[in-house]
Amino acid sequence: MMGDVYLESGGEDGPAVLFLHGSGASGAVWRPALDRLRERGTRCRWLVTDLPGHGRSGHRQDYSPEGYADPVADAVAAALTGVQGPVTVVGHSLGGMIGMTLADRTRGITVGSLAVVAMKVAWTGEELARRAATAERPVRVFPGEEQARELFGRVSGMTGPAFTDEDRATGVTARDGGYGLSGDPGIAKAGPATGPELAARMGRVTCPVELACGDRDPGIDPADMAEVLGHPVTVLPGVGHNVHIERPDLIADLVERALGR
Repeated sequence: MMGDVYLESGGEDGPAVLFLHGSGASGAVWRPALDRLRERGTRCRWLVTDLPGHGRSGHRQDYSPEGYADPVADAVAAALTGVQGPVTVVGHSLGGMIGMTLADRTRGITVGSLAVVAMKVAWTGEELARRAATAERPVRVFPGEEQARELFGRVSGMTGPAFTDEDRATGVTARDGGYGLSGDPGIAKAGPATGPELAARMGRVTCPVELACGDRDPGIDPADMAEVLGHPVTVLPGVGHNVHIERPDLIADLVERALGR
């Protein structure tokens, strides 16, 4: 735990790669992608955080982009003390927005390249209403940890044999005499970033950028993503929103391209 941000690192000595998960998940969602990088022999030092308000990290009052990025930057800087060279950042959904915020060189870390995967840039009124309702919904408490793990698996996408009970336990905590999700419902109280705000943030990014999304992602139009963020979008065939889970090999491809492999 770096401050109130949970961070893990591993891999070999080599370029640093930071993975930032999406809303409602934890850093454990990246395990299949890390497995692919290891199987390929990709030389890198990986860092995985649980974002503030998620998983094993502490809760905060501020869930603005800066409210996420500032403590993540502090945790990454502490983990890379004495390590030379820029950091490659791979962000999924919410993690992509945080990656953009980190990549403006104002937080003490140098982002050498940024990959943004499946970032939503436009919201309907119905989607905003559902988001607001989530923020007010009481946390479900289960008598057993297994039920809470199953719920977190569905919320985060960590279902199926690629993930273990230990992975799913990263989003569970003891509460009120039982077990519930550890994530802060308050993360949904902060409104999602608008198109103009996202465009402005991308305009402050000082490194090469690659954008990608699946062609079966029901909430994202790649043309909208490209227009708002100002970069072409690689459309990944046969993939939905959770690219890192459905096709971790494609995430490994993104990382290797960013590292010049």
